[in-house]
This record gives sequence, structure tokens and C-alpha cells, in this order.
Amino acid sequence: MTEPTGSVHTSGVLARLVGLAAASRNPGAAPLEDELQRFSRLMQDSRTIAWAMPFYAAASLLDGLADEYGTERFTARPTEFRARLARAAGDEPADDFLRSLAALVRDPRFSDCPGYDELPLSQWEALARFDVVNEFASQLPTGEYDMNLETEARDLVAMDHPDCHGRVADLAGQLQRVLYMFRSPAELDAAFAPVMPSVTTARLRLLLDSVHAHFAAQH
Repeated sequence: MTEPTGSVHTSGVLARLVGLAAASRNPGAAPLEDELQRFSRLMQDSRTIAWAMPFYAAASLLDGLADEYGTERFTARPTEFRARLARAAGDEPADDFLRSLAALVRDPRFSDCPGYDELPLSQWEALARFDVVNEFASQLPTGEYDMNLETEARDLVAMDHPDCHGRVADLAGQLQRVLYMFRSPAELDAAFAPVMPSVTTARLRLLLDSVHAHFAAQH
């Protein structure tokens, strides 16, 4: 088994779906249906992802994996993935579980994504969407020291200069997206407090102002 093929099962869409299913069996975890709606929302919210891998297309991958279950080809799949699949399936035969999961993915209700007021962000979804925002926001001082937050934010953004086409460009896009997702600062702060505490309206606006100031001065 080559590494590129194995990575489909350890870091690709199959790995994510089976991982969510396995995690949903933990005590106190979110129901699988909620997690699938979050995953569908994540995939459909990006035009690029939706173009490359429509959510319903993942069902065909699950069916294909079910068909090869029990074969020599399946036993060559990464051990980590097969162990996670066994946890996700529980007492159900793995191939039956995969087909049931595929049927859920094809369910029409997953084509209509709920809003964040109806289905709040989970921690994994927040990190998948806004990892760069979290990285920068978590590095800003919290206010217990006598520090100029505006200066700290500008210095933080400038650290990647002159290679600003990478993380800083991603940061600018993610900041705009977060700020437009919610109708008020109170809604934004409430949505992120339980899953990404460093992300607040005040910090996001400070970072966005710093990004704009940097690009105006340096690019």
C-alpha cells in the first residue's frame, strides 16, 4: 500500500466521516446526524470544496469501501483507519455500517445546511474553518499586562512579511468570513466562546485592521 493511497483513509474525506462516526459513540458526544450536518455545511460552504468533492459523492466512496470489506484489499488499508472503523461500527458489521452511513449522507436533509443559530459550531468545525484566525488570535495578549494591543497585533501580522501571500492572506479571508457570519458582536462572541475562546469580535477587528494597515504600508 503506497502512502498516497493510505492517506485517503487517514486524512481524507473517508477518514473524516468515519472519525466523526467513531467520536459520536463517546459518552456525551454530539449525535452522528448533527455531526454529519456540520460536515455537510463545511463542505458546501466552500465553493472550491463543493466543486472538487460534493458531499453526496462521499456516499459512493463509503459504498465502495463496504464492497471491499473482508477482502485482501481491505486488510491492506491502514491499521489506524481499520481500528477507527471498528469503533465507529460498534456491534454492527463494518460493511453494513458503511452502507448505513452512505445512506445517511445521501439523505436529502443534509443538502440543506442549518444556520449557526440552529446548529452551533463544534470545536472541530471551528478549527477546520478558522484555524489561521485561531492561531493569530490566541497569540494576542489577554490584557493582564500593560501592552499596546494595536502594536502587538501589527507586529504579529508583520512577522510573515514579505511572504504575506500565505498565512496572512488566509488570515484576511478568514477574518472577513467570521465577521460576516454573525449579525452582531454578541452572537459572534457567544458562538465561539465554548469552542475557540481566543476568538472574539474585538480581537478579530484588531487583527483585520492590522492586516489592512500592513498591506497599505508594505504592498
